[in-house]
Amino acid sequence: MKKELEILKERFINAKTESEKIEIDMEMQKLIDIDADVFANSMVELARETADNAEDLILKAQLNDLLPVISISYIAKTYFNKSRQWFYQKLNGNIVNGKPAKFTEEEIKTLNLALKDISKKIGSIEVSL
Repeated sequence: MKKELEILKERFINAKTESEKIEIDMEMQKLIDIDADVFANSMVELARETADNAEDLILKAQLNDLLPVISISYIAKTYFNKSRQWFYQKLNGNIVNGKPAKFTEEEIKTLNLALKDISKKIGSIEVSL
């Protein structure tokens, strides 16, 4: 049922008219009538996936302006003991071992600490002649 709901969601997003939306609502009601529990569980799973995707997009947007300014290689090596490619795989959600790569909660904490540390380092520098 999850697959059917994904298709309906996509159709709803792309719907141009109110009658299209009403038709989709009627199809959703049919799915509810078939098995309300499965429908509810599928909707919850889709909502979780949407929230996860939103979190990934927010992280990427937050780092978008920063990435050209700081060295990702430095952050990856110094704070994660990993490569620049590893960092970008996580950031871009590349498929690794059959699954999309993403930062764990612990890695996000480490990234936040790294950015704060770099910020302190930059803030402590004052050039004088």
